[in-house]
Amino acid sequence: MKKIFLMTIIISFVSINNYSQQNDDILTLDKAVSLTLQNYPLIKEAQQKADVYNSILNEQKSFYYPSVNVEAAYSRIGPVPAFDLPGTGSFELFPENNYDAHISIDHNLYDFGKKDAQLNLTESMKKSATDNIELVKSKLAYATVQTYYSILFIEKSIAINDTNIATLNEHINITNKKIESGTATDYDLLGTKVNLSKLDSRKIDLEKELKKQKIILQHLTGFISNNINVAGNLNLHTTNVNPDSLISIAYQQRTEMKLANDEEQSSHLKENLASYNDLPRLNLHLSYGVKNGYIPNLDVWRGNWVAGLNFSVPIFNGFRKDYQEEEAKAGTAISESKTENIKQQIKEEVNKKVVDIDANLRQLQTEAAQVKYAEQLLEKAKVQYTLGVGTNLDLLDAETRLAEARFSYLKAIYYNIINGYELKQVVGDEIWK
Repeated sequence: MKKIFLMTIIISFVSINNYSQQNDDILTLDKAVSLTLQNYPLIKEAQQKADVYNSILNEQKSFYYPSVNVEAAYSRIGPVPAFDLPGTGSFELFPENNYDAHISIDHNLYDFGKKDAQLNLTESMKKSATDNIELVKSKLAYATVQTYYSILFIEKSIAINDTNIATLNEHINITNKKIESGTATDYDLLGTKVNLSKLDSRKIDLEKELKKQKIILQHLTGFISNNINVAGNLNLHTTNVNPDSLISIAYQQRTEMKLANDEEQSSHLKENLASYNDLPRLNLHLSYGVKNGYIPNLDVWRGNWVAGLNFSVPIFNGFRKDYQEEEAKAGTAISESKTENIKQQIKEEVNKKVVDIDANLRQLQTEAAQVKYAEQLLEKAKVQYTLGVGTNLDLLDAETRLAEARFSYLKAIYYNIINGYELKQVVGDEIWK
């Protein structure tokens, strides 16, 4: 009894472990998108670029603080300058060994806002880098969605194809029996085999494409399993297709629009920064230390200090400021044109996708009707074949039409789903949040 009990536990453990591993290999849509956003290197690269601007900002903020330096110097001179005073002897002006150690503080007291202007520009560029992360996420998330549903579509297409292959093989068996009994000819058999060859060829193409799509999904998600299985269904999507409202939403949500606005803002800030290039600067210098060389005891170290203000005003720099302002204004004009161009592209993309969705909805109705008619045709062909008034080729033709109708309807459903997600993409919906 103990051995049986132990074997039961082992078998149960193995079964649970296998079930767990199988579940680990199954990807839902949410899990696939989540893994892509966690693992894909492009997102990490975009994040690292944004982090660079954090470092640049911290560096620029450091200029608001004074710089403090400690310096020590030694020098030996010779000959030592000296002069003679009648009746008193020779006097040296400097010691032979000179020592100097001091701490100094330098600080820019006022630059008329140039540091602030530079900081604002870097903040704007950082925002662009941050928005670019969202753009990368958007592209990768929607690429994952398309790959995911492509796998589902291909798998269901293979299932339909396999059903048709099984039906044709059954026909071949029946036809062979009829040939043996003399009630059918080789002509009927050849027609069936031709159709079967077409389905076998289609299956090869579908399986090849399925492997490719799974490789793409594995690359996107970083999924380490060699046997990716997706879980989900191809369900029809209902979508709001009011172009005017969708375009308005897209202008607010699309990351490309945000990036264009960021670039435009940065261009204006560059113009502002260029206008500061010929403004004065007021600097403070403080220093305290010890050194020798003071009369009358040249070798004695004594404390000393320096305090000063420096005010500098640029007079002429070869018209550099004018050229920099011209360059900045040209950049602003370019960014404004780019913003307008992106708006036009967004409007075009939304309108085209609305057309695709409208056409797909009408196509779905047509394909559904074709499936219904093909099913009715097959029922009649079966009845006629059973009664002996219909041929095997008539029945095969009816089954082939139904198979093609089901495949076309499945394809229409697939495009309905893809069009729905593509509309979300052109509108700027963040499906990963």
